[in-house]
Parts: sequence; structure tokens; C-alpha cells
Amino acid sequence: MQHFYNSDLGQILALDPNQTYAAIPVICAMLEIPHASQIKRIKAHATLAAGLRQLKVPNLDGEDERQACLRIDLIPLWAAGLDPNSVSAEAAPIVQALSSEMASVLWQSFRPQAFETNDQLLPNRWEQTQAEVAYRGALAVANLTREQMLLERQLTADVEAREMGGMSAEIEANAVLLARTVRRVAQVVGERSRRNEYPAIFDGLYRQWGITTYRRMPHARLNEALAWLERWYGDALGEPEPMPDI
Repeated sequence: MQHFYNSDLGQILALDPNQTYAAIPVICAMLEIPHASQIKRIKAHATLAAGLRQLKVPNLDGEDERQACLRIDLIPLWAAGLDPNSVSAEAAPIVQALSSEMASVLWQSFRPQAFETNDQLLPNRWEQTQAEVAYRGALAVANLTREQMLLERQLTADVEAREMGGMSAEIEANAVLLARTVRRVAQVVGERSRRNEYPAIFDGLYRQWGITTYRRMPHARLNEALAWLERWYGDALGEPEPMPDI
């Protein structure tokens, strides 16, 4: 147990990377937590409950029996909500360390622009190593990618709603404009290059403006970002002409 914080979560919980569900009673036994209360907590959480199933899996004795199992991709979310004060004295510092690291990862992904780091995962920007700088940049690109994906879904939903005579919820105009432009550039250039152009665009947006979300693009610099995308589009195609309307 003392090596939990410095080890891979899946390895400590004996999770097979190819499995889809993990038995909550088995995991709780490893963490020295009563499983009944955890199953109740999972059922009360809409996201976690959607991934809960009764499946026939090996128990601690290696014998197959039906147990409450949680979808493997939801294990980190469940683990982040564990209360260190509710577990054994031996497990408490381990759960606390896990919770702190989960909070740190979430903060790095969603923190507002201009906030400096003040967590256990990364030091202040001026104290970061090259590896830490690379990690921070990778998180930013991942967050922009996720936001583009969600905004494209929203844009599609808006179009479908208008075709049906209705309207979906309004989303921020600047973020939508950036998402539309990024999608158009990525699609048109990608057709010519035969590559996925999204990563290069997201990396450029982060390097140029340091944003990890479209919603943090300063309004005064929005046209600058759009002009950069237009230049990027023209350079990629080898054509000086302006980008097509979107």
C-alpha cells in the first residue's frame, strides 16, 4: 500500500488493460474500503451509475461470482471522490495523495487563463523543467481538441435544430467562430495533405496565444487569431487566396 502514490493506478488495482469492467468489491478490498457504501455512492452518481453493471467475474478467491462492476474508464472519477477520512489509517494518506493528484490534473486542464499553478503536480511556470513545460503544452492541446470536438457536435445540433424549426442552447459566439474556422481549415487542408490537421492547428493556437480553451481567447485578439488561421490555410495549400467563407 505504501507505494500506491508512485505506482500506476491500474497496476495497483490489478486492472487488466484489456478488461472493460472492474469489480468494485475487489477494488475496495485492495484499498481497504467497505464496498457496500461505495456501491451506494456509485448508484447515487448519474455518470458513475451509467457504467455500473452486475457481471460474473472472479472474486478475491479466484472464483467466479456475480458482482457490482464499474466500467473501467470511470474508475478514476470514482477514485477521485474517495474520502480519506472514511478509510483505514493505513489507506488514508494513499487516498489523500490520489485525490490531490486527480484535482491537480483537472486544474491543469480547466484552470482559467492567467492563473499560475499552485498544486502538487506542477511548480510555477518560471520554475518548470522542459518536461513540465511539454506536459503543460500537451494538456492545453488536449483540452483544445476536446473543446473542438464538443463544439462541432453543438454546431451540428444547431444545424439540425434550425432545419426542424427549433433552436438549441446558445453558445458563445467567439468560441463558435473559432471552432467553425478551425474545422473548415482542418477539413480543407486535410483533403489536400491527406493528414489530420487538427493537432497542428491546436498546437499553433496554444503556442501563439497560450490558450487552453477557445472561451479564453481575448476578444481583442480574436481577429488576430482568425487572420493567423487564414495565413496558415494559405501557406498549407501554397495559395495566397483568402480562406473560403465558413
